[in-house]
Amino acid sequence: MPRSSNIFLIILVLEVLVFRGSHSSLTDNLIVTTNYGKLKGIFESSRYNRTYCAFKGIPFAKPPVGNLRFRAPLPPDPWKNVRDASKDAPMCIQKNYLYHHKPPVEGKEDCLYLNVYTPQCTKLPIQNRRFLLPVMVFIHYGAFFGGTGHSDYIGPELFMDKKVVLVTFNYRLGAFGFLSTNDDASPGNWALKDQVAALQWVRDNIIAFGGNNQKVTIFGQSAGAGCVHYHMLSPTTKNLFSKAISQSGSTLSLWGRPANALQAQIAKQQAMFVNCDSTTDSHAMVSCLRNVDANVLADSADKFKFFSTEPFLLYAPVTEMQTAMNPKPYITEDPLDIIKNGRMHKIPWITGVVADEGILRASPLLRQSSVLSQLNDNFPQLAPQILALSLSVPTTEVTDIWNKINNYFIGNDFINVTEPENVQGFINLYGDRSFIYGSYQSALLHAWKGHTPIWFYNFAYKGEYSYEKHFATTTEKIPFNWGISHCDDLLYLFNSKKLFPPLKSPNDQLMSKIMIKLWTNFATYGEPTPLSTSKKSRWEPLPNLEGFSTVKNSDLIYLNITGSHNDALGSGINLEVMNSFYPQRMQFWQSLPLQENIDGFQ
Repeated sequence: MPRSSNIFLIILVLEVLVFRGSHSSLTDNLIVTTNYGKLKGIFESSRYNRTYCAFKGIPFAKPPVGNLRFRAPLPPDPWKNVRDASKDAPMCIQKNYLYHHKPPVEGKEDCLYLNVYTPQCTKLPIQNRRFLLPVMVFIHYGAFFGGTGHSDYIGPELFMDKKVVLVTFNYRLGAFGFLSTNDDASPGNWALKDQVAALQWVRDNIIAFGGNNQKVTIFGQSAGAGCVHYHMLSPTTKNLFSKAISQSGSTLSLWGRPANALQAQIAKQQAMFVNCDSTTDSHAMVSCLRNVDANVLADSADKFKFFSTEPFLLYAPVTEMQTAMNPKPYITEDPLDIIKNGRMHKIPWITGVVADEGILRASPLLRQSSVLSQLNDNFPQLAPQILALSLSVPTTEVTDIWNKINNYFIGNDFINVTEPENVQGFINLYGDRSFIYGSYQSALLHAWKGHTPIWFYNFAYKGEYSYEKHFATTTEKIPFNWGISHCDDLLYLFNSKKLFPPLKSPNDQLMSKIMIKLWTNFATYGEPTPLSTSKKSRWEPLPNLEGFSTVKNSDLIYLNITGSHNDALGSGINLEVMNSFYPQRMQFWQSLPLQENIDGFQ
């Protein structure tokens, strides 16, 4: 039964978060000393005019160019003079299909830089560890091919009204971040190793910015959430963080599961596209790829597409072998096996999804009339490919499984965009397949294997703005009222000046206060609603399911966040603790003979 938690809505927002600060009252000589050299930052203002300090474009690894392409990151070189840290570094080189139907090549290969934001401006360096602040490190979204930690997209202003230090950063993308030959030539996981390097930099340097290196929370969204989950499983990340938040992503998501043979095949295709396929020797092939112009290599991603921007998800993590040439592999076992054996980092963890994750692909596929026409002309053939069903069932069974899925979610051999049920069915189908089912499995399986505490949420608040507008990559419209899109939870955590204006709706601003409060409470106390909160107003974690013979849907206790920016202030936001998570849909997926299904789930 749902339990209303609207009372703790009041608890969360009774604080008056108004800070005043004058940049002129502070020293202009804002310099910190890291292990690599001195940095000069700048003063900026938070949402409520609190002054904080920003240090941008800080190198956390050597530029991964030339012979360092497709290699693990190395520590950055030190510098002698004071380094200007007032501007963001370029994003990592990419073709971002999230916001463009035919994206240009953007960014630079020399891109391994991070930003640090701290409210401790006048107190640096901190002499007493008691005054160090919790650190929150964000891993950006982008389907492993796009995205950035740049402040124009991941702005810190909303977090800087709280007593936390925020870190954002870039990591290598696409072929640069994931190329794997499934041997020593290019073991892969370069992006994940970049992230580990960033976390090691935080461990070794964040005290200089007033951050507590023993109180680090990593959090990420979409691909970044999958990376967070990977870091909870990798032996290379031990003691680098103490809490984690995964927003819309998991290693058990379709795109998060390692597929070594497929990634090796993709590497060979990549080589063919840039004329590096004259040899069957993987070392020679990778050597050739290291000499290909970065823009040419990035631009060749278009050649993988079989329909529109599909396959949307291409490069991904793999399992590695420990060898003399690869002595410190990032991960050597399938994530599912690690979790089943209970060998994850059992730290406090928040994970969850948004209600209509599938808008990520439904919007561009259904709003562009030319794309929709092609999709509908070949729907029985294209849909299983878009959903990558061959990763879950033998090729001979794909058609049969697709027919069952189609009958459950859509019921036609085409998408009728004038029928809202058809559109919503496709949204639910893609959302479950790519995000919701994997996140659901992950939370329950962790709890089943003795991992506690875990908090789960379902974000279904409809704000004034939505990422759907950008995912559509068109101005064409269909007669459908779009719901809560993949990434919409980010609207209430980060300013994204390149994509959206500041939040205007009073309910949107209130929703942002609530999200920031929950996330920073977690980073500070290890609980989103601390024990000081009355029991009936708390977001309860999942029960410890260790020793149970089976797990069931009702074991997933979660916070359901609903409401709309159009409703009256306060009444437009509802938070309820529930324990019935899309039960019919989850049961349907569990009933199919999918490789990723887990015995013991009911």
